[in-house]
Amino acid sequence: MSWYREILASLPSVFTAPVKRTASDQQRAERLANCLTLYDLNTCPYSAKVRRRLKLLNVAITVKSLKRCHIYQNELIAGGGRAQVPCLRIETSQGTRWLYESEDIVKYLNKKFMPKTSVCD
Repeated sequence: MSWYREILASLPSVFTAPVKRTASDQQRAERLANCLTLYDLNTCPYSAKVRRRLKLLNVAITVKSLKRCHIYQNELIAGGGRAQVPCLRIETSQGTRWLYESEDIVKYLNKKFMPKTSVCD
């Protein structure tokens, strides 16, 4: 019976156009996205919120669904310390950071991937 939740969660993204970027900006976004991994569950509304934001921002990252593979849950617990989804793993030169709350993840994604708009007077 969870199929209807997936359909309802995907409806807002049907009506919102993804972000448009120049080719160079899109390449930059793809380079940044290569350092990110999202751990989620398809039936979790908070995970759906993060997936919708990724779609809106036109960013493709690695997604590891805990429902599909129990090894992902073990990775999440070993790395982040909790089996809570959604969780964004951020790989940087300083090390690995685990970001848990959906609101925090959305803020991080907006900061990294939302194009800067120029103001014309």
